[in-house]
Amino acid sequence: MNRLVKHFVLWVLLWLPLLAIGQTERFEAVVIDAQTHQTLPFAGVFVSRSNSTMTNAEGSFSIECAPTDMLRISFVGYQTRTIVAGQMGRVVELHAVSTTLDEVTVKPYSSYLKEAIKEAQRQLKKNRKKRANFFYRQTAYADSVCYEFMEAFLSGHSSVFLRDLALSKGRFAGIQPDSLHYYSYYANFFSTSQIQVTYMPGTKVTSSDRYPLSEYYESNYDVSFDMIGSDNERLLAAHFTPKPTDKPVLDATLYLDANTYRLRKIEGRELNLKVMHRKQRGSRYEEELAALFGKDYFDELIDTEFHFVVNMTEDREFLEVESVIIEEQHELYGKTIRTSSMLFNVGDRDIGHGRLLDTQSNMHDAIESQGYDKKFWRDNEIVLRTPVEQEVLRLFESRNLFGVF
Repeated sequence: MNRLVKHFVLWVLLWLPLLAIGQTERFEAVVIDAQTHQTLPFAGVFVSRSNSTMTNAEGSFSIECAPTDMLRISFVGYQTRTIVAGQMGRVVELHAVSTTLDEVTVKPYSSYLKEAIKEAQRQLKKNRKKRANFFYRQTAYADSVCYEFMEAFLSGHSSVFLRDLALSKGRFAGIQPDSLHYYSYYANFFSTSQIQVTYMPGTKVTSSDRYPLSEYYESNYDVSFDMIGSDNERLLAAHFTPKPTDKPVLDATLYLDANTYRLRKIEGRELNLKVMHRKQRGSRYEEELAALFGKDYFDELIDTEFHFVVNMTEDREFLEVESVIIEEQHELYGKTIRTSSMLFNVGDRDIGHGRLLDTQSNMHDAIESQGYDKKFWRDNEIVLRTPVEQEVLRLFESRNLFGVF
């Protein structure tokens, strides 16, 4: 018996170091500007291709990894930091890179943009079939009341810009409208994540196509620029201001790597957009009268614009979308309706096969047809929820609302 005990103790002593290496912990921190102490929302946090996240709207993140793992924390326009998880602390400071003007007299911006167009087309030709999986979260507010919460896993072609989205898994909950409260639900808000800044190879492009990275950009935009950083960290910030038009167009800044001419980030607004809103109710007579004239009584158009941030990555050794953040708001029946979404590339995480969606698809219907897997969502948070999102989620779960309105 003593010999067995000795062998067991020896076995435990031999295996304890290996078991410790494999143990993981949950680490949380907030990422801030080292000088202003302002939080940095939607910064990238990378451990491996199958384990990464980003900061939420309040600059906070949570990730599960080993204490010895290295975390790479990045935000375009700031110096990237690499930190050992177990030594990170609760606050991570990033230092902004400086803006320089010495490049103005060396190389005109048109030369950079010409090379950037070529590089975007080269990336698309080489990697146009590459797909990625994404975690998606959407919330909607009427003034200060959050009335909708949605999460989903999507897949899509991800090289240079996002397209051909498919739904793998999803869940949603929303408050039912009544006679005193009316809410505006987006059936297809996910489609706004497809911010296209250049054309597909082989496509005939003309001056009427308003892509910033196109040979015809001068027909549609006035362009100014800043050079940020120095040496290997140089970025060209190209500001595209649209010329007067009533067509949908981008008002955006493209951050380009000044050495490789590849996109690093896109932020701005999509202008001259309209959303179709379906009114709450109408009399049978009003509906029949509208039908006689070939119109749907319930439809009305609302002018709006979308604010967006798109971050790029090369962690899978080609240029692809890392994250997309979209915000939109409009006035409806005396209330300010605000809808927000974030979409994050989850790398090599397996989420299964998806159902192809298009811009006209109703995502609520697609999710409802799947049913609700409570355990799956308990294990797949991906991006840390803000306190408000966490409280809304708790409320909807306590009322057993997921999967229904």
